[in-house]
Amino acid sequence: MSILYLVKKNDEFVSFCSCKESLVGDPGQLDCPWCGCGWLFSCTKCRKAFSFAVATEIDKTWEEIAVEDLYGYSKKQPTHEEISEWVEAMKAMQSDIELGKTYVYLDGVFIPADEENFSMEGWYAKHEFEYVPQVAALKNAEIEKLVLSNPEYWRNNRM
Repeated sequence: MSILYLVKKNDEFVSFCSCKESLVGDPGQLDCPWCGCGWLFSCTKCRKAFSFAVATEIDKTWEEIAVEDLYGYSKKQPTHEEISEWVEAMKAMQSDIELGKTYVYLDGVFIPADEENFSMEGWYAKHEFEYVPQVAALKNAEIEKLVLSNPEYWRNNRM
C-alpha cells in the first residue's frame, strides 16, 4: 500500500540533509521562525533542513513515518497517542498536495512552489508575496536575508 507524501526533491537553495530517502517531518516550528524552523522542511531521519519537497507515492504507512519522525526528534519510542496525533496533524497539512508537484514550507503551511500573488496567515505571521520566497531566492540570494531569515520581517508581520 502506498501513500502520497512529501519527499525531499533536490539540494537547491538550502539543503543540509543527505539521507537517501528524506521524508518531510512534522514542522517543529519554534517562536523564532527566522532561524529556519518557519521556512525549511526537516528530514524525519536526520532532522536536517532542506527547501524543496515533491509529492510522491511511497510504500510506507502514516504510522511508520510518524514513528520515524517522532523517534528522530526525541530518540525514544513514541506512544500510541503521540503517533495518532502526529498522523492526524500531518494528514491535515498534506491533504491538498498533488502528485508530482513541488512544495515549500512557510509558517505552518505547505505551499506549491509555483504559487504566485498570494497572502496567508501562518502560525506566526501574516505573509503577502508575489512569488514563493524560496523560489525567488534561487535567483536573488538576498531574499533569504531580507525575508526568510530576517527577524525584523517576521516581527513586523506578526499577528
